[in-house]
Amino acid sequence: MTTVLSTEWDSVRQRARLSSQAAGTGVPLERPTALERAELLGRLRWEVIQGGSLFLVYPQLLDGAVFAGLRPAELLDELTIRAIDGGAALPLRVNARGADLAGQLIAMLSTGFVFSSLPVPDDQCLRLQQELSARADHRAAAELLMAEGPAGAADRLLAATGVLDAPLRRRTVARWRDWLEAAERGLLQVSSLVPADYPAAYALCPPPRPEALASDSGRAALASWIGGEYDRNGLPNRSLLYESLDPLLYSGDGAERADAQLLRESFDETYYRAIAVSEGCALGLASPRRGLRRREAAVLPASTRVVLFPTRFELRLGLMTAAAWQRYTDDVADALTSWWQHRDLTALQDVGDLLAARTKEPASGGEDEVSVTRLQQLVRQASGVTAQVVAGGGMSAATGVLGGGTPGAFAAGAGGALAPMLVAAVTAGVNHLSSFRGRYDVIELP
Repeated sequence: MTTVLSTEWDSVRQRARLSSQAAGTGVPLERPTALERAELLGRLRWEVIQGGSLFLVYPQLLDGAVFAGLRPAELLDELTIRAIDGGAALPLRVNARGADLAGQLIAMLSTGFVFSSLPVPDDQCLRLQQELSARADHRAAAELLMAEGPAGAADRLLAATGVLDAPLRRRTVARWRDWLEAAERGLLQVSSLVPADYPAAYALCPPPRPEALASDSGRAALASWIGGEYDRNGLPNRSLLYESLDPLLYSGDGAERADAQLLRESFDETYYRAIAVSEGCALGLASPRRGLRRREAAVLPASTRVVLFPTRFELRLGLMTAAAWQRYTDDVADALTSWWQHRDLTALQDVGDLLAARTKEPASGGEDEVSVTRLQQLVRQASGVTAQVVAGGGMSAATGVLGGGTPGAFAAGAGGALAPMLVAAVTAGVNHLSSFRGRYDVIELP
């Protein structure tokens, strides 16, 4: 199996996604709507199908607005697959210093961490950060943890700031308690932090070139990034970069805003790629620069290996009841195992065919341009160089993926092209993309 680390669950992105559902308030919903929850659950289920398990960095779980609205007890029924260890645990792994998730939470609360999952305005999140930072005392926090346990310590540390009202503080601590208890009971795996491999990440995908930026301020920020001005303890620090880019992001100059967004996206990809390399994960880049229009997709079969899935398959997956999901994954267990272990496209097609047979197409929003998920599988060559293949087939900015048997000629920087492997979501029964004029969801896979 290939564990998937997805940028979809970046904590800042989780906040933005649930904020967009909250009538323009900029504050994330505490509980997603039924449709939003189905979309989120469908994405999680699709990622489990892709690799068999998911890897989260601790801020994605402990400070994720999506995971704040999901309960581990519910997910145990809704996300597990009995073909994986009998479905006794969630297919999730999260990292934490010393493999101690409770200790990691208290460390976040005692170091001035910016919590983006809270259903309060941005300025209140920043005020909480300032108050936590002003009270930062590692020794006192450790003693509090020993005396009152993680939930009690978290409640005391939050209460001392006076920033959150008591009901919200209690709800926040309660959802942390749920995840910490799930970890204690072995319902999700907790692994130790591993240093991110930034040299490999930069080798695979360097920062933008100065000529790619449109403003002097953007080029200056790029120079600061490359020059190490945003490093902390010898490693690039995303918070420092974000803080430096905020004036550009909210500038009245469109070129500066565009540069800030480009630099943030580039740094985010570098940040997660460095973690994926060090953790041995496939990297899911969930928000590419553009989708693929159906007229472009129609010409892909000549050069691309294609697997057909039913339209809007993520939402179809998310709308399944827990019982229907278990029946479905039981019935495709052999196909999933063959896909995970051998990357057998015929087996993956069987997974899609049964999904089409078991579900109906959800109502469409009528959009012609759809999203693309790029999944990068990063592997070490015999020489120790992390390699990546550049995808061809007309997918601009798309990257290819590597399997263990990829020829050394495709090592990083060696050039060449490999047609991307796609899952194209079309109506059931269509055998060729060129014969279908409907809507496509196109997913790259390893």
